[in-house]
Amino acid sequence: MTRVCFFGAYDPDYPRNRILRTGLELAGLEVVEARVEEHRAFRRYPALMRAFGWIKDRADVLLVPEFRHKDVPLAHHLKGRRPLVFDPLISRHDTLVGDWALHREGSAQARWNRRIDRWALGLADRVLCDTWAQGALYVSLGAPRARLSRVLVGAEDDFFAVEPPPSAGPVRIVYVGGFLPLHGVLTVIEAAARLERDQARLPDYRIDLVGSGIQYTEARALAARLGLRRLELAGPIPYAEAPRALGRAHVVLGAFGVTEKAGRVIPHKVYQGLAAGRAVVTGIGPGLLEVFAPGTHLATVPRGDAEALAGTLAELIACPEQRRQLAERGRERALEIGTPERVGESLRAAIEGCPEPMP
Repeated sequence: MTRVCFFGAYDPDYPRNRILRTGLELAGLEVVEARVEEHRAFRRYPALMRAFGWIKDRADVLLVPEFRHKDVPLAHHLKGRRPLVFDPLISRHDTLVGDWALHREGSAQARWNRRIDRWALGLADRVLCDTWAQGALYVSLGAPRARLSRVLVGAEDDFFAVEPPPSAGPVRIVYVGGFLPLHGVLTVIEAAARLERDQARLPDYRIDLVGSGIQYTEARALAARLGLRRLELAGPIPYAEAPRALGRAHVVLGAFGVTEKAGRVIPHKVYQGLAAGRAVVTGIGPGLLEVFAPGTHLATVPRGDAEALAGTLAELIACPEQRRQLAERGRERALEIGTPERVGESLRAAIEGCPEPMP
């Protein structure tokens, strides 16, 4: 049995990591861990070396999970003849500069994060991407194209187990997330304002925005300024309660941000809504089009277009049959490609097809 060592200061409860681990186990591989808490490198690296020393004889493959670019050089140093798999999920430069705008393009921090991207992506024997569109970014940052494998994000089993939507009460539109710029929550609030202007011609509905994060304060201020009566910012909930939050939904919101990143990726919340058997509305982009058909599996709108989003939501509020059809076909597609078992199969294939490990 092949044994895969998850290596680094990663979060074991992050959805991507949970799905990959469960998927590998379902695919017949054993998962071991060399994990430590996040610290600066002068403390983290010695701790990781000790953790790996305890289990190195039980590791056939090293896998560095999402966001742990800075742990790849140490994994490369320790791997010996083992293949090194890196699942970046993001580019640090793309996220911190292009999406979150924490650093100015061309600044020292921007250049530093681009160098980290290039270093990590260039050292891995296999680089995972969740879409080929995102993979093209990794290639531009130094990942050899032949070393890329696409492993979709998918959703955990708890989301596939969500009960059908309520048959009574208002039509409920739900967002659950971290209020990241790529989610475009401000666009959702502007769309909600347009809906409220036309509410007299619509069935009763409510919009729930669940979570908190980078744009939460700005979103709350915008909603208050617009005086929205049918939208509630519910605040954060434990991740374990996310399936229950989607259980109250008839429509699930995806991501509507205008950055290039928002067009390349397919967020967890899209897969989760589809897995739960809900009609999903999200912004369109090349990443999404790789695996989903607009109008068949989900509803799409131009990213950042509040007017288009309001129009699509109005149609879904008014038409239960359209919601039902989207939800049914979307869930079928999620079962085809997005269960932990399916994700695990593709990850196993990526590992087994690894190029010859680099020295």
